[in-house]
Amino acid sequence: MAQPRMQWKPNALYDIRRSAPVVAAVDGLAARAAAAAGDGFEWSSMQGARRPQGRWRAIVYAKTHSARRRNAKENTLVRVLGSVR
Repeated sequence: MAQPRMQWKPNALYDIRRSAPVVAAVDGLAARAAAAAGDGFEWSSMQGARRPQGRWRAIVYAKTHSARRRNAKENTLVRVLGSVR
């Protein structure tokens, strides 16, 4: 019995990683994490370099001095990670 042949399109996985549903899911998680962390925390997202993946990624960070201090004392961002799933 012959094995079926699969032919990959070179940009297929790259296009999936930057598709609207994937971007919306990543951005949604980051926005929920920033909201759960409280005032002074923001988020941003971008597509990584294409070596070879080019994954969409997001970060949540402390924007204000008081948020940085609160994160250093209470590990705010680490505690929020479990609540946004």
